[in-house]
Amino acid sequence: MKLIDDFFHIVSENKRESEYRCVIRLNPSHNLYTVHFPGNPVTPGVCLVQIAQEILQKHLGRKLELYKARNMKFKLPVVPTGEHSVLFTKTVEEEGTLTTNVSIEDAENLYVVMTLKFRISE
Repeated sequence: MKLIDDFFHIVSENKRESEYRCVIRLNPSHNLYTVHFPGNPVTPGVCLVQIAQEILQKHLGRKLELYKARNMKFKLPVVPTGEHSVLFTKTVEEEGTLTTNVSIEDAENLYVVMTLKFRISE
């Protein structure tokens, strides 16, 4: 299921030499939040991984297939209020794969950190 432009929207993007930051806004009225802790919505971890994959695919203009997720730490629940930054650092591409460190944060908190490995599809 595609989440971009429905479950979340990209507000801004910023590419620097060693990192790529994308500011997103989650859609609090999305149907998923009516069933995932109604009255106290929390973004499921699997959706956070999918958000990172879709943002990176859009940024690179390439199809990516997740094959490994490690070092996943969910420090705080991600709720659909305000804006969140999805930060990609230490992105390395080699032999048809791409590995990146991802963090999801806002101005005051770090919510999630994870290392994702993708196969690059043509």
